[in-house]
Amino acid sequence: MNAAAAPARLVAAFREGFGLAAIAVIDGPDGIRVVAAAPGTEITCAPAETVHCRWWCPRAFEAASIAAAAAARLHSCETRDGAVLSAGQAVVRAAKQRHVDLHSDAEILDQATAVIARIDDELERLRKSGDLRPVNKSYQSYRHETAAKGERVVPYAQWMLGYREELVRKLAATLRYL
Repeated sequence: MNAAAAPARLVAAFREGFGLAAIAVIDGPDGIRVVAAAPGTEITCAPAETVHCRWWCPRAFEAASIAAAAAARLHSCETRDGAVLSAGQAVVRAAKQRHVDLHSDAEILDQATAVIARIDDELERLRKSGDLRPVNKSYQSYRHETAAKGERVVPYAQWMLGYREELVRKLAATLRYL
């Protein structure tokens, strides 16, 4: 699986499982701001705003203080020209002062893609060997229980994506402590 083929939901599950908090520099009509988001939470911005750069912080409890320190530095010396660059440098500097290694979107995407490919390879191996039966039985049980309640049953492909998400999340959480 190449990086472009990694579904966004699986990459998000990797980031959540790994406990990564986001730090972003956002530019908008009101100027530059630096924000942090907890693991599993996406950074959102208004339609007129643009996320210029984003990092992933493996120590989620540090993300807010890094963003606050960068924002304070930015506001103390903000100039419109080069403000985004200054904000990015302030984030990196604040992380270094706290001895926190930040990771780029590309680095996280590469790591997530490797984990997703590992899971997909194992699922394919299980499918070929006939050992995917317990997973398929789980779907059948889900389907029967859900239909018995009169609820809408999600198609197998959608259910399997959710199953893969959970596997990615669990493997990322395991890798986090290695």
